[in-house]
Amino acid sequence: PVHICFDDHDTITGDEITEILAFLQSDESGIPSGTNELVPVDEKKRRRTISNRESAKRSRLKKKKRFEELTEEVNRLNQRNEELKNRLANVVSCGNFISSENNRLKTESVCLEIRLLELYRFLVAIQSPISTRVNYITELEI
Repeated sequence: PVHICFDDHDTITGDEITEILAFLQSDESGIPSGTNELVPVDEKKRRRTISNRESAKRSRLKKKKRFEELTEEVNRLNQRNEELKNRLANVVSCGNFISSENNRLKTESVCLEIRLLELYRFLVAIQSPISTRVNYITELEI
């Protein structure tokens, strides 16, 4: 931008008027149409500004895309976590059932061993002389 200060004692030359008019008639890019000295510097600055804006836009888009990818991954991992939790709950439930069943079978096994021992004693008592049979029957009654 051109800054012009007017004092009561200053006069404006024709070149300065031309420069002011060129500045006022410049296009949107900010390049004065009548000055050749400022064109390369202003053009470089304009290109650099445009390039920076495009780079920033690409950066924002890349960041947005990465955020969306991470959000999708978080959702996928949360879903997988829920599936694994459900599987773990099923395995624990099955483990508890198997443990309970195992305890029941152990108890049943002990009961059957006791019953087998009783049957063995009964068979021995039947095959033994009468005094042993009487002792066995007396033991059962007690």
